[in-house]
Amino acid sequence: MNNYENSNKQKGFELNIIGYLLELSKKIWLIVIIAVVFGLLGGIVGKVTSKDVYTSEVAFIVNTLSENEIVENSAVTAQINITNTFKYILTGREFKTAVQEKCPGNLSYALIDSSIKVEAVDSTNAIELKVTTEDAQTSYNIAKAVVDVYADVVEEIYPNASLNVCETPILAEKPEENRSDVIIAVISAVIGVVAYCVFVLVMFIIKDTIKNSNELSEKLHIPVLGAVQLVANKNKTTKGLLVADRRTGFSFIETYKAIRTKIENNSAKTGNKVYLVTSACENEGKTTVSANIALSLAENGKSVLLIDADLRKPSITKILSLPETGEGFASVIKQETSITEAIKLIKNFNLYVLADRKPVSNPSELLSMKITEEIINGIRDEFDFIIIDTAPASVVTDASIIAGFADAAIMVVREDFSPYSRIRMSVEDIDSNGAEIVGCVFNAETETTIKAGKYGGKYGRYGGRYGKYGRYGSYGNYGYGYGASSKK
Repeated sequence: MNNYENSNKQKGFELNIIGYLLELSKKIWLIVIIAVVFGLLGGIVGKVTSKDVYTSEVAFIVNTLSENEIVENSAVTAQINITNTFKYILTGREFKTAVQEKCPGNLSYALIDSSIKVEAVDSTNAIELKVTTEDAQTSYNIAKAVVDVYADVVEEIYPNASLNVCETPILAEKPEENRSDVIIAVISAVIGVVAYCVFVLVMFIIKDTIKNSNELSEKLHIPVLGAVQLVANKNKTTKGLLVADRRTGFSFIETYKAIRTKIENNSAKTGNKVYLVTSACENEGKTTVSANIALSLAENGKSVLLIDADLRKPSITKILSLPETGEGFASVIKQETSITEAIKLIKNFNLYVLADRKPVSNPSELLSMKITEEIINGIRDEFDFIIIDTAPASVVTDASIIAGFADAAIMVVREDFSPYSRIRMSVEDIDSNGAEIVGCVFNAETETTIKAGKYGGKYGRYGGRYGKYGRYGSYGNYGYGYGASSKK
């Protein structure tokens, strides 16, 4: 038993920012589509709801000097200060009330108040007053009333200062350029993108899956034996992606060679020979990983036995394209056939296989029998390595049973697939039953996708996309209907 249970203490909530950003980076195309769609919708809404407006302008100059006075810096500063004061006056209620009384047509004060905008030109003694309404004549009438009443207001407050009109209002011939639809479109696009990013964040936190091999190592405190990249293929007749076929690609094959080396080193140091391979949930690729580990070891001159102990959904014979036979692991346990008759040598792979093609109705009961352990112990000295493919560990008890007489275990974790809680529970369960967790294989890594000849499907669908083989369905139903016991 290793130190997993002691080292993997629960920590408080942590947000993996890098993992979240990587998750977003995989959906850039979707983010762009959302931005475009929301932007178009916002632009349409802005176009439909926008109205034409017309503006009439009045420009004023503030003067505090008589005709014979010399302009000094202090006087200019005083004029600028008074300009800001006049700006306040021209936006005040008293002034706007006077404009309302002067305007024809009984305009409301609310319209007068909302239509007048006053700005002081920076570092000058000039003031710009703009009147904007939905009717050109109304804007002109209000601006004209401003010119008519401003002098009385100014003289009452600043008798020594003069506010002179330098630009009289004119009747607007065309509406103002309205860019509200563009602004609404931009705002809508931003809102759409932000909302989606928040949604991804919430799902990222809730889902809590393993996004990359570094995260896997950090969370489980277990070495990563290798990261098998996603392999994209096109030929749907292929039963499996195997290292024995060079068309799977250099990177794919070299990854399994690296995994093989680590397993051989572990065996040399510890004497381990019987390796259990499992995953937390189905469709993570454990069967294909089991087969490729066994093939890699056999290619290196080792005597290897590959056992299909997933008696609920046996897939080894299908992945290796082996002929159908009634002699398998289950028949040996039932003592219907001898171990020597059931083990087959696949000459072109130089690999020994003990596998069933059909599921059995009582897998947990068979694996729990004393004879199962006796079978494994009886043949362990005949081979350099024994690789056992088992059912998913967090779904049924089969892997935990086999962990009792296996030397070590290898966990297969598929990228962004199983919840971390299920993976952790599986690792703890196997570890507590006596099998040392020597490492994990991070499966279907998408950072770099490998193209493999003319194969079909995606390697990320190990066990789930080889024609109709290895399809477990939802992991809540794995093994049910076969009389199997479920793992709570």
